Amino acid sequence: MSSWIGDGDEDAADAFETVGRRRQILQALSTESLSKAELVRTLSVSRSTVDRGVERLVGLGLVERSNGRFVATSAGRVALETHDESIRAMANVLGAVPVLDHLPESVEPPPSLFREAVVCTGDLSEMERRAPLDFDINEVTELAGFNGPFLFSNWPEAREQLTRLGDSVTLVLSAESLDWLSNRYPDDLDAMVDAGVRVAAVDEDPTFGVVVMDRPTTASVTLVVYDHMGAPEALVVSYEPSAVAWGRRLVAARAETARPYRPDE
Repeated sequence: MSSWIGDGDEDAADAFETVGRRRQILQALSTESLSKAELVRTLSVSRSTVDRGVERLVGLGLVERSNGRFVATSAGRVALETHDESIRAMANVLGAVPVLDHLPESVEPPPSLFREAVVCTGDLSEMERRAPLDFDINEVTELAGFNGPFLFSNWPEAREQLTRLGDSVTLVLSAESLDWLSNRYPDDLDAMVDAGVRVAAVDEDPTFGVVVMDRPTTASVTLVVYDHMGAPEALVVSYEPSAVAWGRRLVAARAETARPYRPDE
């Protein structure tokens, strides 16, 4: 992944820094037009701070003069929203360090995975209490997963729902996970496959899993990492379309080289 920054990107980086430093001014001017004196009173800052901030924002085209007052332009309002989204995404990246540290170098999640994402660490039940995680697949219309045994934590419910979906489900598991399932739930696993669920295994024993779920109006991708006992240790859930597309590609690539659970069929 390239980290090269061109001249235009340097200008954008400078503008991003300005929006961050002058955020209070830009936010105030995004809702109403104000004079500099009003900005001083509203923000409780010095006149020199307002002068420098307003002139810099005007120079970038993010604020404009209007009858002796100032107001954010359309570009200014979008710049403010973009800045705030980026800050939230960075906070999610920092929160997802336990996830990212477990991934092999060959797996590079896209930045979009961390936009408006839910990031959780710790016990799965505790994760569900702390954040609006939706592992219920009652409304799911299609599911594709790679090494996602955590889906079976509420087994017969998960089995029944996956069986209902039939050939709309693709599950690529590690050979170890598939062996565990086939030994512990042989009848349930066979019932799923009989219903059309595609189940296959790969030789690798990855410490992470990816699950993509489609619902009538949304789609999500979950990236989960496991501890040495195979229990979920941390995860990221995103509804960003580009992140979901990344998850689909990852599962599809693993499915191409996986061995079917019942290869004779």
